[in-house]
Amino acid sequence: MPLRTYIQTTRRAGSAAISGVGRLATLAGGSAMAAGLFTDAGTVPAILTTIAAGLGGAFLSPRLQLAHPMKKPIVFTIYLAPHTLLVSNLVTELVWDATAGRLVQGGVAALWTAGVWWLRPGQLAKRVAKWPEPVVETDGTEDGQDATGAEVEVAVELPDDPAGRWWALNAAKKDGVAEGTRVIAVRAIEDRRRVAVALAAIEQGEPVPDIKVKRLSALMNVPEQLLEIEPIPGHGAGVAMLLIGPKPEAAPVADEDVWAEIGRSALPGVTLTEINEYDMSKEVNP
Repeated sequence: MPLRTYIQTTRRAGSAAISGVGRLATLAGGSAMAAGLFTDAGTVPAILTTIAAGLGGAFLSPRLQLAHPMKKPIVFTIYLAPHTLLVSNLVTELVWDATAGRLVQGGVAALWTAGVWWLRPGQLAKRVAKWPEPVVETDGTEDGQDATGAEVEVAVELPDDPAGRWWALNAAKKDGVAEGTRVIAVRAIEDRRRVAVALAAIEQGEPVPDIKVKRLSALMNVPEQLLEIEPIPGHGAGVAMLLIGPKPEAAPVADEDVWAEIGRSALPGVTLTEINEYDMSKEVNP
């Protein structure tokens, strides 16, 4: 039998046990009030037992204690209401023993027993405690902070394309490897051997932040040597290009082209006229 089935079976058994205890407590409370109509011998113990059971159940129940602070007053009121009414009727039986009083107390006992049996205030309180937490609306303040100084999250509209959505949820999230960026284009280049991802800063006028290739490699599960971030020619720092894939192998360059480049940069006016190969091993290792 799977572990999940065992857990569900245990939960159902625990719920049934708790429900049975609640039913017995309801019958015990009704019986105490009924007995108090004829004798006061067990009334005081019943009062003390009811107070202990109510406070113990309220303050020892994990579900009630973990309820949202705004819901706790409602939860405790629902849970303790039957205990409070039961204690009040038992005290009334001690101090009001007239015939009219017994009629009122008997009616309260009957209504209390039927109402608690049907409404199940204990379970109702636990269901209320389990409901979603209430939403608290706060006024916006300067610097994106609320009255307590906590930062207010700014909702960012997610793009429709899968790549842009993944980037927004994983890389561009708060404290992410590329926070404050968005994907503006994805293209396959170099005969589809590489993928070029054009990135832009979300806030206009701001540069694309420095993206750590090592962190990006860990996030994308792609080797570092297959990732490269470059500026986009002809554009400012507000955009950048992420290249994914193996770098193209450099084609052999003719000696004439190499010396032409040297002549343009380091030795202006020098022209290559002849190439001779010479073995310098004897000079290096005589």
